[in-house]
Amino acid sequence: MGKAVPLIVALFTATLSFAQISYKWTAVPIDSTWDEMKDPSATQVIERYKPQIGPLQEIVGYTVEEYSKHRPESALSNLSADMVKEIVESESGEKVDIALINFGGIRTDLPKGAVRVYDLYSIFPFENTLVYFDIKGSDLKSVLLGMIKRGRIEALSNVKIVVRDGVPLQLDVAGAPIDEERTYRLATINFLMDGGDGLKLRNYAENYVDTGLLLRDAFASYFRENFLNPGKPVRLSTDGRVTIENHLEK
Repeated sequence: MGKAVPLIVALFTATLSFAQISYKWTAVPIDSTWDEMKDPSATQVIERYKPQIGPLQEIVGYTVEEYSKHRPESALSNLSADMVKEIVESESGEKVDIALINFGGIRTDLPKGAVRVYDLYSIFPFENTLVYFDIKGSDLKSVLLGMIKRGRIEALSNVKIVVRDGVPLQLDVAGAPIDEERTYRLATINFLMDGGDGLKLRNYAENYVDTGLLLRDAFASYFRENFLNPGKPVRLSTDGRVTIENHLEK
């Protein structure tokens, strides 16, 4: 047993003496060609989606500050409702008395500075289309009173609403108190027609028209035509169209 260790050491030394060590190397130039060396699989994925990604980077306007949504009204929610009204009027060639969009459909803020198509798609990511229909004054009043009762007034255009302690003090549409005998034209999105955010507007709709225009695409066109092409910065503000006194909305 005392001679085993020297024998093992001798064999290990002999093995090392015959070991063959090989090297492989590749020249990597540290110059501009370094930037061109890409991961082939990643490059293929990027190239595949470039046609979809490119248009999303298009700048469609410039804002002077960041705008967010909040109840009972905000600059961003007012713009959203006003754009629904104007776009539907342009598309239909007819006057719209009131426009409505749900606060839940406005998903994020409008950034300060360059506004890209991507930003508008982030604000309005759903497959909602613009629709319009006629509604009796009595039914329109019922819809608005229902919002007040549940404490959630959605984003509206062309209204003046004042609520104190849950009681409506003023309920004007198109510059005057609602005439229950009159027929109004209402513009909104298809999501709110059949139960979206608790609204079932189809129950009151007459002469219903779905324009087929996606909300987000229509807004991108609106930004180009009203802000980018005229070279006018996006300046938004509130106007007191919805006032809630001594009452917290849900």
